[in-house]
Amino acid sequence: MRFLIIDDDETVHMYLTQLLEPYARCETVFNGTEAIDVFKKAVKDKDPFDTIFMDILMPEMDGHAATQKLRDLEKELGLYGPEEFKLVMITSLNDTKNVSQAFFKGYASCYIVKPFSKVGVLNELRENNIL
Repeated sequence: MRFLIIDDDETVHMYLTQLLEPYARCETVFNGTEAIDVFKKAVKDKDPFDTIFMDILMPEMDGHAATQKLRDLEKELGLYGPEEFKLVMITSLNDTKNVSQAFFKGYASCYIVKPFSKVGVLNELRENNIL
């Protein structure tokens, strides 16, 4: 499996990479603009991401906007059903508006609130058939 972690906090990159690398190859970027470029290259190289971990609060482009652009890009590239990436929102925001937007507009598989716990992250990913 291959995971893309999008967060503007390097400590999140290090934490999730260390936690998830026994299960998948992990790549990290700091914002939505970088994510779009990396996503396009992965599809072009026929090595797409299975799951994308997306922060909401980021500079340049927030996680909701980046998710929408990535979902639109999937459609443009003809990626449907099992070829679509699973989305895991990783954020400190736990309000109804952001949670709803993640699930209903971004088609998130799960929503994990920071700060993380190893057991909590792994359980959430297993319950949602990501691991």
